[in-house]
Amino acid sequence: MLKSMTGFGRGEIRKNGFYINVEIKTVNHRFLDVVYRLPKLLSGLEDRIRNLITNNILRGRVEVNIFFETYDRSINTLEVDKSLLNQYFEIIKYIKQNYLPDENIKVRDILLFPEIIKVKSVDINLNEVWEVLKSALIDSINNLVDMRIREGIKLHNDICKNLDILNEISDKIEKRSSLMIDTYRDKLRSRIEELTNGDFDQYRLMTEVALMADRISIAEEITRLKSHIMQFKTSMESNHPVGKKLDFITQEMNREVNTIGAKSIDLEISNSVIDSKHEIEKIREQVQNIE
Repeated sequence: MLKSMTGFGRGEIRKNGFYINVEIKTVNHRFLDVVYRLPKLLSGLEDRIRNLITNNILRGRVEVNIFFETYDRSINTLEVDKSLLNQYFEIIKYIKQNYLPDENIKVRDILLFPEIIKVKSVDINLNEVWEVLKSALIDSINNLVDMRIREGIKLHNDICKNLDILNEISDKIEKRSSLMIDTYRDKLRSRIEELTNGDFDQYRLMTEVALMADRISIAEEITRLKSHIMQFKTSMESNHPVGKKLDFITQEMNREVNTIGAKSIDLEISNSVIDSKHEIEKIREQVQNIE
């Protein structure tokens, strides 16, 4: 089963005096790269958060945003930032002396100043927080994984269509390749007859054709290309992450098609090679987003 590396999951919980909201966003990346945005108060839980994430997400850039607040009054206290308040008073004093001598500042005005009054959290038990956070984190991971699976199904269906087209093109190339030597022999015979008035060595002609047939044979490349297509389809059914493996198989398919194009002396085969490369490129773009 394919999983996309693109997804989003959210989980929130309000319990034991805590409110926690977890949002996880993932995008494609060569490896697993986890980035956290969480309150300093919860920094001691970072290892536990990472372990839970890496047990469920194996590849991609993962952005984890955690919002945490307490709504239990026994946990929160209010305090005045005296240092900041003194700075505000100095500014007010300067403004009154130089610009607004008749202006009076009231307490309610002071309360509107940013950061004057802060909610101070007393020491909390991180183990208790973790039990709540873990539930929200698991919900967000499950929602994320569900979305990645849904996107993976879409990728699977699209890639299968591309592979079927590529397989049809390879069949077309295979049929055409059997005529390529005959076409070359007829053209060579016609050219020699034109230059020698029909007086030439038939054995030498056949030898030349045989040598050319060996040089331009694409039978092995076609066989390997079809094998790669089958291997690709089989790998997509795996329950393990196969993104990197599929990327490698895609490179191998492209290599075989390039070799076929280099050996081809037939216009129809050359055109089919272009069509093949187009399908492989579409597959490659899809593979970049598979876990």
